Amino acid sequence: MGSFKQYANSFQAKSRLGLESVGALCEKVGNPQKNLRFIHIAGTNGKGSTCAFLQCILTESGLKTGKFISPNMIDVCERISVDGKNISSAEMDMLLDKVEKAALEVECELGAMPTQFEIWTAAAFLYFEKENCDIVVLETGLGGRLDATNIIDAPEMCIITKIDIDHIEYLGGTIEKIAAEKGGIIKKESLVITTPNQPKEALDILYTIAEEKGAGFIVVPSTKNHSREGMSEVFDLDDLSALKINLAGMHQTENASLAVVAAQKMGIDEKYIREGLIKARNIGRFEKISENPLVIFDGAHNLNGTTALIDALNRYFEGERFSIIYAAMADKDIDASLNLLKENGFCDKAKIFAVSVKDNPRAQTAEKLAEKFNSFGFDALPCEDIGTAYKTALEEKNTILICGSLYLYKDFIEYKTAQK
Repeated sequence: MGSFKQYANSFQAKSRLGLESVGALCEKVGNPQKNLRFIHIAGTNGKGSTCAFLQCILTESGLKTGKFISPNMIDVCERISVDGKNISSAEMDMLLDKVEKAALEVECELGAMPTQFEIWTAAAFLYFEKENCDIVVLETGLGGRLDATNIIDAPEMCIITKIDIDHIEYLGGTIEKIAAEKGGIIKKESLVITTPNQPKEALDILYTIAEEKGAGFIVVPSTKNHSREGMSEVFDLDDLSALKINLAGMHQTENASLAVVAAQKMGIDEKYIREGLIKARNIGRFEKISENPLVIFDGAHNLNGTTALIDALNRYFEGERFSIIYAAMADKDIDASLNLLKENGFCDKAKIFAVSVKDNPRAQTAEKLAEKFNSFGFDALPCEDIGTAYKTALEEKNTILICGSLYLYKDFIEYKTAQK
């Protein structure tokens, strides 16, 4: 297995859901999560952006705010931050030293080493306790009910972002089953906040769970009066007018509204809400990573994400042609996303450069991915790696879009850094 730190920071192809292992691990390091207050966030799309908006608002208000997210884009330290500052590698090493002994004991007792996500979760709790955080914005890793983060006691609030079909091998193949798993973070007397754009079948399940648990239930108002300033969005929410965010895409106003209502319920002043919304960033979500040539990165990897991506492209780049560098995991069903791109005319206005994510055992091969695109009527070319794809895409002189897998972000940034 190599060293414990290598294991903790290496790629793990399969998740292992359940609370026994993480519970034993947290107990052996002193149950730091019991000394913390949480806002717990689950959902299929928009979790990371909602976390970003909420963390910035709470930090602006003067609350020392921890944030735990996944996956990381470039470095594992991105997963654990306080007031927007990532944990340092040195601090992470010290935490892993502390967690290692406990993890090895759990392995002896239960017959399996805790997963990387369980190790990161326990390390995050320890760090937030050490930093005396006033509140922690806690994003689930996979699902909710059996996700490692659900080892916490009742949080201050549960936020459920929009639910879609995803990870069916773990969560089930219907919206209802997935909603039941995501809604598993709802605990007795917590306040549940969710989006008005939730599918009705998901909303019904979440409301039923909340009612059974005696939890409050809020569906946030719809945003309205949308306008844009470049790639920034301006909108109204209930009695708050002209709220501005710098995360691109109309769908981000929905994520922002969840954070706003949560902050209001905590009594946060409007001034800090507005300042926090403007300061929020979330890399890899319709992010302009180069101006000349124009390169946009977006982590869209399912139907909801692809819908939001198409809306954003039409909103900011109407009538343009695109060179799309695309990767996907082999266990992802991308047919619905490709069909949606086809229905929206991208067979005619885009050329596809298929790549495989580097050093990832789950990654689909470029050849099979190109074959899949071509079967839908696209002009797709398999490329050896992202550098080859990028250099070939430049020759098209179109706006370059990199999407399909968040894991591509690291590959592209490493490629660009090596070229300097």
